[in-house]
Amino acid sequence: MKKYTVILLTMVMLLFTTACSQNTAKYKIGVIQLADHPSLDAAYEGMKQELETQLGSETVSIDYQNAQGDLLNADLIVNKFVSDKVDLIYAIGTNAAQAAMNATSGTDIKVIFNAVTDPVAGALVQTLEVPGGNVSGVSDMSPLEKQLGIINEITPNAKKVGVLYNIGEINSQVQVDLLKQTAPKLGLEIVAKGISNTMDVSTAATQLAADVDVFFNITDNMVVAATATLIDVANRSNKPVFASEDGQFDQGILATASLSYMTLGKQAGLMIYDILENGTDITTLPVYQSKETVLYVNQDVAIQLGIELSETVLANISER
Repeated sequence: MKKYTVILLTMVMLLFTTACSQNTAKYKIGVIQLADHPSLDAAYEGMKQELETQLGSETVSIDYQNAQGDLLNADLIVNKFVSDKVDLIYAIGTNAAQAAMNATSGTDIKVIFNAVTDPVAGALVQTLEVPGGNVSGVSDMSPLEKQLGIINEITPNAKKVGVLYNIGEINSQVQVDLLKQTAPKLGLEIVAKGISNTMDVSTAATQLAADVDVFFNITDNMVVAATATLIDVANRSNKPVFASEDGQFDQGILATASLSYMTLGKQAGLMIYDILENGTDITTLPVYQSKETVLYVNQDVAIQLGIELSETVLANISER
């Protein structure tokens, strides 16, 4: 009997300690991540690390939730945040940000987003310079000319670039349009094919492989989730796969001039800090866009594909 009493008292003390910790936190932040994805994970970790650096771990209470790619889940999560009266919502992914914006309409809860390619096209902000509402954040719009330039440097004979994209994702369509505008400057042609679910990737990639020299993966959650399938098709056709971010690197892509989502997350953390601690007006807080990239090249994949890397490329490769 005494043993069970001790266990019960211990559990009560733990619950009491947890409650006190939450009550003593100065700020409550709700985090909604759209889906499991290495880049989205890094965007969360970067934010968390930066806030701990700026404020300490005891000052902020973070309620992290993952919608697992389900938009209904995303709506339920952000509405719960509003009911809990969080001070701010950190939304990772376009659909997560849109759900957060809709849920916080008419409240004083601020929303900082990340991993949103085009927040204007996504109707999250009025302009990048002056958002105009309760939403701002960090864009992951890729420096496409620099990334396509890597294709020229590593595979100089390539002319046609295959791109898969989710037809239901506005950010993906924006990227495809920009790629088509940018590619001719570098002597390249974009051959794009839309998909509606991950099951389409194998067939679409096989069709593209017959008509392109290389593949390029944009920051499209649906396509990225099926990277392994695309790599399998590309390998059978001896076609290299380039990517716009390094979350897919270990799955067999050849190279990427990648944005750092950890760095983007830290930038979001700084923006959150400025809003919560310094009272920065979110309506005039510009959307952050990074132009810095890091070059990663999988030399084992290059050997497998019979691609010889130039001295210039080798000199600029970063270690992972």
